[in-house]
Amino acid sequence: MKKYFSILVFALISSLTYSQSTLNDYEMAIIPSRFQFQNGDNQYRINSTIKAFLKQKGFEAYVSSDVLPEGFLDYNCNKVFVNVIEENTMFSTKIKIEFKDCKQVVLFTTDLGESREKELAKAYNQALLLTLKSFDKAKYKFSGKTYYDDEAQEKLKSHDVENVSTEVTKVIKSEAGVTYEKVTKSDKLATNEAFVKAINQANQQELVLYKTTRNAIYLCNQNGKNGVIFAKNEVWFFEYLDNGKLISEKLDIKF
Repeated sequence: MKKYFSILVFALISSLTYSQSTLNDYEMAIIPSRFQFQNGDNQYRINSTIKAFLKQKGFEAYVSSDVLPEGFLDYNCNKVFVNVIEENTMFSTKIKIEFKDCKQVVLFTTDLGESREKELAKAYNQALLLTLKSFDKAKYKFSGKTYYDDEAQEKLKSHDVENVSTEVTKVIKSEAGVTYEKVTKSDKLATNEAFVKAINQANQQELVLYKTTRNAIYLCNQNGKNGVIFAKNEVWFFEYLDNGKLISEKLDIKF
């Protein structure tokens, strides 16, 4: 069991940075509330229909006007961006759907759906259903790829750790290692910034945690090492990669 758990954590903090991404590497999708050709949000119910379709296919899909989960937009390279392209002619309505990554690389494009219906609402919905049928060509099945290490790097670049203002109430030494007692966050901190910062007064080592979209899993930087902190049976561990080797350090953390 311990072996399989270590493999799982290794997957959490690993990033397949050298392989080309495919649609199968993404579980989350974001759909704009209004596409370029629409005159209003969710016109003809195109956006909500795509959302429902993608959820049926296994995506965690949201329209941008939805109430999004906390931290959902903190990091964008773990999701696909959906766009509908219109190629209408005088006598027909034609649309197709593109799926792009955060670097605007097209991962998959559906076939063009066409309708000759004169009533626009019916025409767009007919064309939409036809183009969605071709999504099966993608043979979508989520690969399980995770982006925690990439996310950690991105967050650490975008935040000045030295200027994170927190008050350490107590930092003591214990048999399990350094105990990081509960700290008081500054009111200036946004919910998507540093969750906690504690300093071991003996050697000035810092422990900085960042919230993720997963409960009880935090991104962490400690002495330049990026990894994840998580609890197992109420015991906290910091795991990271060191020259390709998984290192697991037990921490005594009291929140």
